[in-house]
Amino acid sequence: MVVLCLSYLFFLSSIWAQNLVNAIDSSQAEINRIRFVAKFPPEKGVVQEGIFDRIGEFLFGKQQEPVLSKPISIIASNPESYWVLDQGLGVLLNIKDNVGEIPRSFKKKYSSLVGLCVSADSVCFYTDSRLNKIFELNVGKDEMTEFKPSTELFQPTGLAYSRINDELWVVETAAHRISVFNREGKLIRQIGKRGELPGEFNYPTFIWIDKAGVVYIVDSMNFRIQILNSDGGVITVFGEIGDATGYFSRPKGIATDSFGNIYVVDALFHAVQIFDKNGNLLYHFGKQGREDGQFWLPTGIFIDDNDYIYVADSYNSRVQVFQLINGQTNDSIKD
Repeated sequence: MVVLCLSYLFFLSSIWAQNLVNAIDSSQAEINRIRFVAKFPPEKGVVQEGIFDRIGEFLFGKQQEPVLSKPISIIASNPESYWVLDQGLGVLLNIKDNVGEIPRSFKKKYSSLVGLCVSADSVCFYTDSRLNKIFELNVGKDEMTEFKPSTELFQPTGLAYSRINDELWVVETAAHRISVFNREGKLIRQIGKRGELPGEFNYPTFIWIDKAGVVYIVDSMNFRIQILNSDGGVITVFGEIGDATGYFSRPKGIATDSFGNIYVVDALFHAVQIFDKNGNLLYHFGKQGREDGQFWLPTGIFIDDNDYIYVADSYNSRVQVFQLINGQTNDSIKD
């Protein structure tokens, strides 16, 4: 009975929050800046033969599995070529020209994949929060190894790679801190502790580093975003818990576009909210549903160099791709 009551309350709060987050005035020019481009799988239920066979062979015996189960993180070059970390399947998938493929170096299913990033020399790093480990895949050689940090990790989740300093930034959710390593795994610095002050965290999760080396961290249970410089100093903090637009309910993935605007996925709102550098709400897109441009408990987000936006639509078992048009299209997402 308690479980049923809690589930009902969660459902009601989700609907209430969603109604409020969609109450933003759709006549605003900014809302016309986001255009739906594509999704993977292209149609629900479409299974690519190659990936299906390989999932069955390497991971699940002869048991059939969908192309995507619970995508959680994405990195991308362009809409025709990107990588998806799938927590449900426990694998990293390369999506290329609408065909998914598992690297041959993957020989097992991982228990709790969360974070994904790529270095300047095309090495993919990803975390398993349950194993407390980081792994790396050399894409060119299709070789997978374990990243060996010089200190013990406590529930590593979000990952981001700084090309400015050639550093790997690791969110340690259970330790309420960020650890920064060089490519050899040597600890350079640790940032934060549990708390509510700027520079302190309460179960942080996702992270993003822009081209200038500025770091954006989702301070999940403080329901806010912290922006740091490349040395870990706090630049600004914004956000608070709430059920209306501009607030956070279940903040997840984070990314920035070429204009410096900040995109934050909120799972309970089933939407992406966009803020300026000062934390002012600009607009949002998405609502709960299964149609194009709608989401069901989305998680990760990635924005490539050409402002294509990739959203891990986790409970719809798909990735949706959008394009930032800069206000010059009639082909936009409308609530």
